[in-house]
Amino acid sequence: MVAKLICCFLLSLGCAALFAENLKVKQIVEPKYYDTLVKEGLYSEYRDDGDTIYKLLPKSVYSKQIQDGAVEKAPKGFAFTYEGLYLLNKKELLKKSNSSASTITIDDVTRVARTVSKMEGMMYYSTTHKKDRVLYKKCFMIAGPGDKTKIADENTGNADGQVSYCLQDDASFGVNTYKLNYFQKNDEMFCRFELLDELGIGPFHAIMPGKMITNMVAIDCGDDLLLYLCTDLDAKKLPGIRKQVTDSMTSRMDAVYKWFLTQF
Repeated sequence: MVAKLICCFLLSLGCAALFAENLKVKQIVEPKYYDTLVKEGLYSEYRDDGDTIYKLLPKSVYSKQIQDGAVEKAPKGFAFTYEGLYLLNKKELLKKSNSSASTITIDDVTRVARTVSKMEGMMYYSTTHKKDRVLYKKCFMIAGPGDKTKIADENTGNADGQVSYCLQDDASFGVNTYKLNYFQKNDEMFCRFELLDELGIGPFHAIMPGKMITNMVAIDCGDDLLLYLCTDLDAKKLPGIRKQVTDSMTSRMDAVYKWFLTQF
């Protein structure tokens, strides 16, 4: 009987600890996504109905700013939005990164988000070739929107208000440049990547400048990090565009998530 009581007591302590660890997450994530997120560690969905409301966006100091920056959808275009929520245990992140650090802070996350050169050589699963391939043959910060001179990653100090530019040589889309906006406050980080060029899908330029953005939000939740990834775009409605965009963008978001896991 004593042994049973001890076991019950320890179990209750464990449950209490688990609840405490995820209490902040529960407060900032929509209830209908919370259980799956905690159980599976992730929840994602995508849509092409032209809805501009970000449904998985957690409550954040940047929520309104992110929502107000949604890509405007043309009535006759092809709209696509991917959203993913990821609950990442800090100890597991450090283990995957073979890090000797004892914890992870928002400063660490902003360093990772700004070290774009480490995205070079990132792998992704190509649904076209049915195998893993290098996603970015080249990836680095550049001097400015009209200057592709390679510069070192601007990844030190507080990231709030930082504006940078980068070049990516994508396996499918070729060379494109992006504007990078970074924001950092207390235990939260938000970065926004905005396409600056016409992006080609096959032989056609389907996505115009400013019509594709990627949002990343990271929130420190104690023992865990809550990560939100979103790709939002409006493309020309071309033959085969739905499958091409859906396959390309979902595989790229999965690649970014897996890359992020090993950067600490």
